[in-house]
Amino acid sequence: MIDSHVHLNRQELSGETAAVLERAAAAGVHGFLNVGYDLETSEASIALAESDPRILATVGIHPHDALLLADDQGKITPAGETALARLEELAAHPRVVGIGEIGLDFFRDLSPRPAQAAAMTWQLQLANRLELPVVFHIRDAWPETLQLIDQVGVPVKGGVLHSFSGTPENVEWARARGMHLGIGGPVTYKNSHLPQLVEQAGLDLLLLETDAPWLPPVPYRGKRNEPAYLAHTRDGIALALNLPPDEVAQRTTANFQQIFGGGLGDT
Repeated sequence: MIDSHVHLNRQELSGETAAVLERAAAAGVHGFLNVGYDLETSEASIALAESDPRILATVGIHPHDALLLADDQGKITPAGETALARLEELAAHPRVVGIGEIGLDFFRDLSPRPAQAAAMTWQLQLANRLELPVVFHIRDAWPETLQLIDQVGVPVKGGVLHSFSGTPENVEWARARGMHLGIGGPVTYKNSHLPQLVEQAGLDLLLLETDAPWLPPVPYRGKRNEPAYLAHTRDGIALALNLPPDEVAQRTTANFQQIFGGGLGDT
């Protein structure tokens, strides 16, 4: 299995990275996409990817941090221009395989919405220019995010709707545009609507992810998440699709390689 969205550099995990990776390997997880969400974590993701051939990196500015790039009117600031130039430098690193996580978050609204839209727009343009796939963070902003993607341009190399929590219509939007859905621990939660959406999507659209240290699956809900728990998400998907867990693992790994390439294990 490949954990297609993890934050190994977070303080909740970083003090025991070797042990976390060892437990993951014992549980059948042999590849990791470490996702950046500001300049610091993007640089940390690259450092992790340089240190271990099982790890690849993405670089990006999360909507929570959009004020790093734009003002509250959505205009890129001088400091934002510098940050964007640095982000483009980081994106050229050979272990970087995508832009993200980027998007809109209207649940917390930690950055003004015009700034979020400006940050997402510029980074989506960067991804299309560099021909890199995109990892999207979307929370309470599904119509707005998908409309903005269509306006700016669907990523030429595809992308992932991370921690998918959309609607049946959003599933079909993704299918029509060659996008994938990142499915994590919530697929195992009681009363979750994700199993029905997974069944609708079918295995070709899906990736496994943990979003560790957050969103642990049952039976670890309420605790710190880590990649070793990915098998529980795999099993939740297998149950929803009435498929063997091994097939879910194999097909989601193939989907990951289709999007992000075969760089895992390369030195």
